[in-house]
Amino acid sequence: MGKKKMQLKRSFRVPLIFGIFSVLWIMFSDRIAFATAPNLESAGLYSMVKGLVYVTLATSLLFFLLRKDESRKDLLLNEIAAVQRSFNLLFEDNPQAMWIYENNSLNIMAVNAAACKVYGYTPDEFRKLKITDLRREEDVPVMLRILSDYKDELRQSGPWEHIKKDGDSIFVKVVSHPLRSAGLDSTLVSVIDLTEHKKALEELDTAMQERDDFESFGYTASHDLKAPIRAIIGYSDLLQKEYKKKLDDEGIEFIDQIHKAGLTMNEMLDDMLVLSGISRKPLEYERINLSEIVQETMSTLSVQEPERIFEFIVQPNMTAIADKSVVRLIIQNLLQNAWKYTRNAANTLIEVGKSENSEGETVYFVKDNGLGFDQSYADHIFEPFARAHKNVSYEGMGIGLSSVRRAVEHHGGRVWVEAETGKGACFYFTLQNKENPST
Repeated sequence: MGKKKMQLKRSFRVPLIFGIFSVLWIMFSDRIAFATAPNLESAGLYSMVKGLVYVTLATSLLFFLLRKDESRKDLLLNEIAAVQRSFNLLFEDNPQAMWIYENNSLNIMAVNAAACKVYGYTPDEFRKLKITDLRREEDVPVMLRILSDYKDELRQSGPWEHIKKDGDSIFVKVVSHPLRSAGLDSTLVSVIDLTEHKKALEELDTAMQERDDFESFGYTASHDLKAPIRAIIGYSDLLQKEYKKKLDDEGIEFIDQIHKAGLTMNEMLDDMLVLSGISRKPLEYERINLSEIVQETMSTLSVQEPERIFEFIVQPNMTAIADKSVVRLIIQNLLQNAWKYTRNAANTLIEVGKSENSEGETVYFVKDNGLGFDQSYADHIFEPFARAHKNVSYEGMGIGLSSVRRAVEHHGGRVWVEAETGKGACFYFTLQNKENPST
């Protein structure tokens, strides 16, 4: 009612103002003209001048009033255009399926392109539907009962089963909000398609199950193979000791190769057991000091080769809330790798520290000036039994860095490396941030 009064007032505003101005002009201008004129002839002249002044003032007043209304009209049109652009952005061009339906009839009044794409209808076909047409017949009573209980507020419901034009089902969540416009009660609906989400979760579950099965098989197989490998090692050792005199040099060499192969296989099985067991162990969070773990590991390594001269730098008081055994495994393998490949460096330097990236994530690093490798091998070296250097003088089975990656990922982090042949390597890793340790 208030809007109609405002529209009525604007419709009569210009003639009303002009009428008031005319009445006041007639009432007062004639009196002034006759009061100031010395005679009738002068009064006639004054009346003519008065008429010209009236026309000029009236024209100016009309121009001002009309111009003011034009400015208001332009401003209103600009506001309408801005609202339309916002509507297009939030509704028409929204990648989420959306529509608006009338609350009483449940007729769909407007629909965006995303909804047409998901459900397979054209816009004209969609606007001929009721929201009940998108449901299975047996679900409609439940939907109507829920709609009758809704209050005027943002609401979310689901999952629901919706029917597309081709008869296929999709599972969705529905977010809706009441609208009030020109006395029409309607509801804006946004649909979240759970079908792809559900499919992705099922694929992820399948992949996780396959990985668990593979790890379980690997663990069982590695464990079960230990007994025959121990037998091979034991009997080959017995042949070397008890039957050496009965064998020629070639036979002794064969036995020696069997024994070495058995030891190598046994070491590989041990590594596989460690690798498969990393992600099977639940994480136990506590506040740990990485600097102390680093110092302990380097002390152990230096005792093994007391003759080595090296420079070691570790950032003090590096703390984190993490699983201590997992972090120890990461640190030990990275430092053993740095220790091994700096053996022939002229001035060995190993550095361990941390920094914070632009996203506020803590990044730990282990850097050395050792042998290094071509950066093209950066991803390959984290694979089981892969090695960047084939030189047999460097011990190991190529499982250490694979264990590092498995341990870091089990902890919810990332690991990567930057290296250059002859100039060393720098390994980086992150750990999932935990606000509080597990109790």
